[in-house]
Amino acid sequence: MNFMKMNKQLGKSILVSYLLGAPIGILTIMATILIPVLYMGKGLSSMSVVFGSGFETIGLVVAFLIALWIGAKLAFLNIKNGKSLISTSIKYSTLVNLMIWIIFCLIVGRSTGNYYFLFTLPAITAFFVSTTITTFTIGLLISYLIKKINNL
Repeated sequence: MNFMKMNKQLGKSILVSYLLGAPIGILTIMATILIPVLYMGKGLSSMSVVFGSGFETIGLVVAFLIALWIGAKLAFLNIKNGKSLISTSIKYSTLVNLMIWIIFCLIVGRSTGNYYFLFTLPAITAFFVSTTITTFTIGLLISYLIKKINNL
């Protein structure tokens, strides 16, 4: 009985991660492309390479969904084990962003044939900025909701 209750709680946690994380992540990607285009006539050239290739785009979306699932499982287990919301949010945000940025770099490297992109400063900077922002916004909200809906 306890196992079934845990599975139901985990399922609700994953759903929260998907319902909040997926739209915000997709909107962020779209804004990253469109805002520079609107102001300067240029977008992230590496993102346009990804969106120009259907297979790579599907890979990025699948990786993002997997990252949200794994992040939700990690958040659920951390909250269940009594970890603080901020600690849980840091771990959730770091894991999801790390997975996405690694996959993004690999896709861009594959698309351009330049795997040295993995070690560029913009990707590393973007990882730290996005992790910091998501830790104190969406990651914290997801962690809070996981705790609240599961009565943990």
